[in-house]
Amino acid sequence: MLACAEICRTSAHFMLIGLPEHKHTCRACAEICEACARSCEQVGDMQDCVAQCRACAESCRKMAA
Repeated sequence: MLACAEICRTSAHFMLIGLPEHKHTCRACAEICEACARSCEQVGDMQDCVAQCRACAESCRKMAA
C-alpha cells in the first residue's frame, strides 16, 4: 500500500508541475495500484482498499493514454 500511495503522489505531482512525461508515471501508477488491489484481496476484508485501488488504476490508465 505504501508503494501505491507513493506512486499516486508522484504521478499527481508530475501532472501539477506540467511534465509531459507524467504519462509514464501514470502508466506505472496503474500497474502498482492493480497490484495493490490484488494484494488487498488476498489479505481479505479490505474491499474499500480494493475498490479505491482499482478506481485509481482506471483513472491512471486514462491519463496515461
